[in-house]
Amino acid sequence: MDMQVLRERAGLSRAEVAFRLAISETSVRNWEAGRTEPTMTPKKYLDALRLFKCTPEELAAASEKSINQRHKRKPGRPKRYPDNQVTQLSSSSR
Repeated sequence: MDMQVLRERAGLSRAEVAFRLAISETSVRNWEAGRTEPTMTPKKYLDALRLFKCTPEELAAASEKSINQRHKRKPGRPKRYPDNQVTQLSSSSR
């Protein structure tokens, strides 16, 4: 179970989670996409456990699964620089 499944199991939308935890909807989206891990104060952590109706172990496992799924996805293409820019960057940093 990942963060999105945990939220959906509780019957909540991203907006509801964001509102009830007083965080941005983008934060919730980033948790679910595995871009960031939930970081909360102890009070918010307890609020999240009540909100998701889960145990601390379930919340930790869901966060871990979301992060792991993110790393299994195809990485984006590496940024390419024209050759002359690379040498300019190297020589200007000396």
